[in-house]
Order: sequence, then structure tokens, then C-alpha cells
Amino acid sequence: MKKTLLPFSSLLLILVLTACSQPQKPTNTPVIHQNALSFVQVDEKVSELTSQYGAEQVLVILDIDNTLLTSHIDLGGDVWYQWQTEQLPIKPTADQKVKCLFQDAIGLLYELGPMDLTEHNVPALITQWQQQNSTVFALTSRSPDYRAATQRELTVHQIDFSGHDLTGPDGKTLVLDGSLGRPYSYIDGIMMTTGMNKGDMLQHMLGITGQDYSAVVFVDDSEKNIINMANAFPSSHLDMHLFHYTRIEHQRIASQGQVLTQAEADQMATQWLQINEVLNDIYPERKQRQATGCVAGD
Repeated sequence: MKKTLLPFSSLLLILVLTACSQPQKPTNTPVIHQNALSFVQVDEKVSELTSQYGAEQVLVILDIDNTLLTSHIDLGGDVWYQWQTEQLPIKPTADQKVKCLFQDAIGLLYELGPMDLTEHNVPALITQWQQQNSTVFALTSRSPDYRAATQRELTVHQIDFSGHDLTGPDGKTLVLDGSLGRPYSYIDGIMMTTGMNKGDMLQHMLGITGQDYSAVVFVDDSEKNIINMANAFPSSHLDMHLFHYTRIEHQRIASQGQVLTQAEADQMATQWLQINEVLNDIYPERKQRQATGCVAGD
């Protein structure tokens, strides 16, 4: 049988068309930083990057506190933490400062306090990105000590990061439990970092997994975390989009002119005292130990 050979020009055209059909890797792409009041903005960007690079080339990284979930009341929530660590214009008095904040108080309040969704459509959007085969995981400043309470609240609101998160170099489920000066862990798609630099932690994770993405979408309510992420990837092969999620902050400012009022601060201080009075009444030994060690209520 006589073989039919394609002309050289036809072969060249096929090669060009094949190359053009493959998603192009970005090169020296500047980091894009923008504010977001809604996850609709985030979804629009994920959809755009998916069309450009393919869903499997898109990595979505989400903070938890005041990004996915927000505290049902201020006590134990992100506003309370910012107030206690003097990040807000209104500062706690000496009597209002909670001792052993990190060792005990935060963990106790995480266990006690339910959380709400920041937006009702958040679980559906996460599921949608996962079903498109994008990699999605949570990156929180919370300590691994608070994993149980964190996963409980995510589960209550039907947010599940397992199964579509980062995998190891062998493609298998990734589980990490280590320390980089402070403890961190990565289990079921939730990375807990004990307040370490999130930009550094993402570099660390990409190095461990060997994963190569074309685009990254990072969403966080903390401007500090946004800046740290931008500094870690100033200009690289990643098409990186950083969303400073300000919905909760914006709502509070819109309703009362500021993130925290003095009346709200005083209420949180009173509530903390009330909780400790009840606990110390039920567990008298707890009050005795407060003089010698870090237990909640110190």
C-alpha cells in the first residue's frame, strides 16, 4: 500500500496548533493584590485562571478566621484576638489583658465557641473548585493544638478540604507534623502554622510536595499575611492573585464606624471573667493552679 506523506508545511501547521492548544506557563508574572468584599470576586478569578491554564494548574489557598468562618460572638474570635494583642486602636487595660493567651485561653474559647459562615455560598464554591480538579487547601495561623475544634466547625458548615488538597511527591495523601521554630501540621487539607509567615510556609509546602502550578489564588483577611505572601513570591513563574478579604471588617465599620467599640471591648472583658467564675466554681483546683502555671483564666 502506498503511504501518503503530509507536506512539510502541513506538519509545521499541526505542530504550531498543538503548541498553541497547550496552557502556557506564566513567566516573571507580577503578584496581583486586590481587596475583596465577596467570594464572588474570588470565584470570578478562579474561573478566569481555570480557562487560561486548566483547573489542575490552579491552586486555591484559603484562610479560616474571618475569611471562611467568623466567631458567633466577639469573645474568642478574631476581633477579640486583635484586641488582646493590641492591633486595634482600642487597647485592653492591664486588668483586661488575658494572661497565658496562647497556652490556654485561645484553645479554651475555640472549644466553647460556635462559628458562622462569612458568606452562605462559601461551601458550595469550595466544592465547585474541587470538582473542577483544582487543588484547594486551608492555611491558618492557628496552632495544631486547635485542630479538633477547627475541623469541627468546618464540618458543621460542610467544608471539607480532604481529597482535593496537596499530595506528596508520590501522589499519595500528604500528612505532616513538624516544627520550623514553631509547630505546624498538614492533615486533611488544613495547614496549621502557629502564626508563622504564610508566604514562607507556602514555599515550604511547594518544596515538600514538588507540585508545579501555573496560578495561585490566596484569600486572607489579614493584610500582614497578604504582604508576607507577596514578598515570598515577588515575581515568579506563578500567576499569583492575592485577595485581602475585608467583608467582616467592612460590615463592622459600616454599622458602627469602627472595627471595635469601647463598649464591645468592655463586654468581652466581662464575659471572660464570667466564664472563669463558672469554671473556677465547678473546678476549685483550677483556681489554685492559676498561681503556679498557665491555665485558662490566668
